[in-house]
Amino acid sequence: MEHLFTRNPILKGMTYKTVGEYRTQLINEAAEFNIATGYISSEALVELRRIVAIRNNDISINLFVGMNYLEGFTKLQYNTLKNLSTFFMAENAGQVLVSPSALYHGKMYSFTGADGKCLGAFVGSSNLASFLGTSQNHIESDVFFRGTEAEIIDRNLKNVMRSLGQDFYNMDPITDFLPAEKDLLKGLDYVKKLSPEEFHNALTTVNGPVVEIPLKTEKKSNLNTYFGAGKIKNRYSPRSWYEVEIIISKTLQNRDLLPENIPFKVLTPEGYMFECERQGDYSKNFRSCHDLRILGKWIKGQMENEGVIQCGQLVTQDTLDAFGKSKLVLRKSSEDFWYIELR
Repeated sequence: MEHLFTRNPILKGMTYKTVGEYRTQLINEAAEFNIATGYISSEALVELRRIVAIRNNDISINLFVGMNYLEGFTKLQYNTLKNLSTFFMAENAGQVLVSPSALYHGKMYSFTGADGKCLGAFVGSSNLASFLGTSQNHIESDVFFRGTEAEIIDRNLKNVMRSLGQDFYNMDPITDFLPAEKDLLKGLDYVKKLSPEEFHNALTTVNGPVVEIPLKTEKKSNLNTYFGAGKIKNRYSPRSWYEVEIIISKTLQNRDLLPENIPFKVLTPEGYMFECERQGDYSKNFRSCHDLRILGKWIKGQMENEGVIQCGQLVTQDTLDAFGKSKLVLRKSSEDFWYIELR
C-alpha cells in the first residue's frame, strides 16, 4: 500500500509518489480498466476513447458514473458520454454505467491482467479527470494497492457497479441540462482572474501595435495537437484534448513584435491573465506557458459553448466557419501584457 498525492509545487517540501507513476504503465499493460467515480468531465471521457484506440482495442474499459445522472449533466458532458457508450458497444471495448437511484461519490480504479488477476487498484479523492491527468486543479490524495489488497478493491468496485449501475445506453434520454461552463479558466493553475476594476484599468493601457495570428486546422497540430503522435508509438501517455500550439508563419506581419523564448502575459476579454510564449524552431509555436491546456481551453471552450464542436472532434475549416472567428488578435499594452481576443 502506498499513499499518493497530486504533483504540485506547493508540496515541494514533501517526498511522495503520484498516481501517474503507476497509472500509465498499468493502462499499457492491463486487459481491463475498471472505474467507479463520482463525476466525469468531457475531456476525461475523450481520453478513455483514446486509450482504447492506442491499445488497438486490446483493453476493455468499464466506467461507472455515480453522481451526474441524478445531479445533472451539461449538454457537452452528456453528448460526450453518449458517444463513448456508443463507441464501447460498437467496438466491444467496455461499457458505461450510471447510477439512477443513489448518489455514489467514491473514487475507485482497478486494472486486471489477461490472466484475470488484479494488477493494482486505487482508492482516493481523484475524480476521473484528476486520475487520468487531464485536470490538475486540486491536490488529490489516493492510496495504491497491490496483491491481495488490490483484489479486494477490485471485487468491491465491481460489486458497486452491479449494485448501483445501469447501462447508460438503455437509459431514457436526458433533455434538461445544467448550464454550459462559461467561466472557462476558473480554477486553473497559472491563471489569474482580474477584478472588474483591475480589468477596466488594464484596458485603458491597450493602445500598441497589433499582431494577428490565423488559426490553423492541420489534423495533428495547431488546434488539433491532441491528435498528434504520442511519445512512443502504440504506447499510451496522457494528453488533454484542450492542448494547442498555434504555428506562426515566418511571413506573418508584425511577427517579431511578440517576445521570443521568454514568457509574456496575455489578458482575455473575460479578464483572465496568463502567460504565453513562443517556442520551437524559429520560435514558431505560440502556446500557453506551464500548461498547453490553458490557451486551448480558452479557444476550444468557446467553440463548444457555441455548439460548433463536440469534445474530441477535429477542428476543421467548417468548424471555424461556423464559429465565425478564425484568428487570434493580440494588441500590445503600455504595461507588461498583450490583450488577446478571437475574431
